[in-house]
Amino acid sequence: ILIVDDDNNIAELVALYLTKECFETKIVNDGEEALKQFHIFHPDLILLDIAMPGMDGYETLNKMKKIPAAGSVPIIFLTGFSDVDYEVRGLKSGAVDYIVKPFVKEVLLARVECHLQYEEERIREERTEEMKENETYKKMQEVLSPIEWKIAQAVAKGMDNREIAAEYHYSYGYVKNVITRIFSKLEVEKRRDLRKMFEG
Repeated sequence: ILIVDDDNNIAELVALYLTKECFETKIVNDGEEALKQFHIFHPDLILLDIAMPGMDGYETLNKMKKIPAAGSVPIIFLTGFSDVDYEVRGLKSGAVDYIVKPFVKEVLLARVECHLQYEEERIREERTEEMKENETYKKMQEVLSPIEWKIAQAVAKGMDNREIAAEYHYSYGYVKNVITRIFSKLEVEKRRDLRKMFEG
């Protein structure tokens, strides 16, 4: 996670909270350095202040969005500006969220985790689309019935039998039987083998 803030005390506090949750962090103090470090650090998420010397947060965000590799990286404004106009401008500029200082640690962590999970899901969906061109993927679609295909996808996402039953309103026993048929048709023995097939 790239933390962009000219206030080192705030930046280091944020980094401390994130590091304790096992996130890797990098602190920079201005927009120019943030643009340089993006290409080196390749962050999964950026926490960006607005009021900074030289290039402010809005300009930094606009320049970030012009970098092809940065287009999908979630950017959250973390700022002392509480006025709604600043927030609206930030969100319209392309930020995914807006957190006002002083912030609550639990809220900060929850929002960071939420946006990272959302991005992971987006990437997973993109990979799923790419896998549709994969021969193994096509073969699975041909072999499995629509219901088996749906449940196989759920297994590949890491859902257990009870979660699948609840999600699709099937009985636990029915889900278990369908998964047994899937394993038989695809000649796999374990759930991780099925996940590997979806990963291509």
